[in-house]
Amino acid sequence: MAKREQAKTKTLAGSDRRSSVRVKSRLPCTVDAIEKEDIPALEAEILDVAVMESDGVMHDAVDWRDHAEDLSREMVFVLNEIRALRQQVTEMQRLMERHNQAALQRRWIELNDRGLWIPADEIEVEWKIGDFAAIRIQIPSIQTPEVLAVGKVLRIEEGDEREGTAFTFCSISQPHKSAISRYALRRERQMARSERLDLNF
Repeated sequence: MAKREQAKTKTLAGSDRRSSVRVKSRLPCTVDAIEKEDIPALEAEILDVAVMESDGVMHDAVDWRDHAEDLSREMVFVLNEIRALRQQVTEMQRLMERHNQAALQRRWIELNDRGLWIPADEIEVEWKIGDFAAIRIQIPSIQTPEVLAVGKVLRIEEGDEREGTAFTFCSISQPHKSAISRYALRRERQMARSERLDLNF
């Protein structure tokens, strides 16, 4: 209890600290400070990305193996191959669109569909409560490899146990929220199944 009292936490007033499934991972990520007047332009980009991705999902969501009774095995194979090619083309399109953007720096973060937390040693900017940020995160996913969101500084933690800055997503598309949730659940399950290196020889 004494250690917990030593930690100093600044929190956005009225914020809810409850969260969904959270994952700690080292992911490519940029968190850039923006002004309030820049938010509408970023929200327009978030909507355009969501439109493109939802259109791709509508075309690629069908798993033709579910129609094996109606189609021959060869036809199911061909249709699933076409589906995979469409996904690859969509990913190439995203890569081309990101070509002129700043490269994302890989860093440790804690992430869920409500926001993210970045440890102090991964932060280059001196943030204040209520500051806005343009957030880009690449997650291991076929349908939604890059998440785009407007974030707001929720709290700043200072202390011996834990130091860092927490951002809440104040503008994010539903496809990206769902992609984060799926990734967090898959990673949690994979960690439970995988053997980890035991350094205590």
